[in-house]
Amino acid sequence: MVPAQPADGTQEPLDISSFMQEDFTDDESSGDDIVSLLEENARLRKLVIRLSEIVLRNVADDKR
Repeated sequence: MVPAQPADGTQEPLDISSFMQEDFTDDESSGDDIVSLLEENARLRKLVIRLSEIVLRNVADDKR
């Protein structure tokens, strides 16, 4: 069985350019909150990817 994700870390980085602060400058009062949420979302997505890679690596190692 072949792992679903590359185990050597060659996965392409996520493109979050469409969620940059410039997109939310119309409403200054909630702009900072939106940017903070988007930054936290990006950090959480990176963590999910790292954890998924670790789990897949461990599953692949167990099957050997």
